[in-house]
Amino acid sequence: MDKKTARKIVLAKLNLKTTKKELISQEEKGYLGKKVYKVTLNDGSTRICEQITKNKENGHAVVIIPITTDGKFIMVIESRPNVEEGITISFPAGMIDKGEERKEAAKRELLEETGYISDDLTLLEWHYQDAGCSSAMITTYLATNCRKISDPHLDLEEHLTPMNLSLDEVSELMENNQINSANSKIAYMTYILQRKKD
Repeated sequence: MDKKTARKIVLAKLNLKTTKKELISQEEKGYLGKKVYKVTLNDGSTRICEQITKNKENGHAVVIIPITTDGKFIMVIESRPNVEEGITISFPAGMIDKGEERKEAAKRELLEETGYISDDLTLLEWHYQDAGCSSAMITTYLATNCRKISDPHLDLEEHLTPMNLSLDEVSELMENNQINSANSKIAYMTYILQRKKD
């Protein structure tokens, strides 16, 4: 990155920094909720900002790219009534419980959704899911040497089927837009970029 671009980023961060965030209202009914804030920037300007909450929390979650000891990638087909197709094909993922460490959440979700465990988890990346209306941070882990120890342990609301795929099969699903979850796409692209560096 050149000096001009770096300086522009630094100035934008300084000029657009939030100096005050005042909670105006809060609605927490069911799984999704909403908080409304009055936000003041360091130039004195104010605006109203809405934030979506999940299960009365910020919605932080993990995504796991599991690779088995024989080199297969574990993905899940999951019922998602809100999307046009009614299902998604994605990497295992789930919310971080209150007080839970991100890496522990990744291990728990991997076991719950697939029945696999791994002692080799590596942080790949993190991103905000939807910075315009949420503070939810999504953290992606690569889990290698995964081995099956049980059947999946699903919550009552979860309806999913794990499947093991080669990297070529995962890539084909990506190219055909059959993997259409943003978090799984970001995870896949980060993994591919990392492979090119190694």
